[in-house]
Amino acid sequence: MDNQLAPSFAPFVGMSGIAFAILGVGAAYGTAKSGIGISGVGTYRPDLIMKCLIPVVMSGILAVYALVISVLIASDIRPPPEKNYSLYNGIMHMAAGLSVGLPGLAAGYAIGIVGDVVREVVSNGSL
Repeated sequence: MDNQLAPSFAPFVGMSGIAFAILGVGAAYGTAKSGIGISGVGTYRPDLIMKCLIPVVMSGILAVYALVISVLIASDIRPPPEKNYSLYNGIMHMAAGLSVGLPGLAAGYAIGIVGDVVREVVSNGSL
């Protein structure tokens, strides 16, 4: 049943929103670079390790946001006999995934940069 408002490719557009949200490149980068920063701080100032965990936790929260949006989108997509999934819903779900994925990417890179700069500051003896 392929009509103008609910084409057969509409679920693909909605699923792309899940992919944009859940890829989590920013959260992974932020976690990795912050982890490198923690290991660098641990060699010079072991007393600051607990404070340096904050960027890792913040990166993990970005991944949780993406997971929540992905689950909400996936719960609304059903096979064609059960639900008439319109192109409007597909584009709306893609926009929701992009609105979580792209800011998560930017925030993850920013968190990673800050987490890594902490290592450089501590190793130079500035902190």
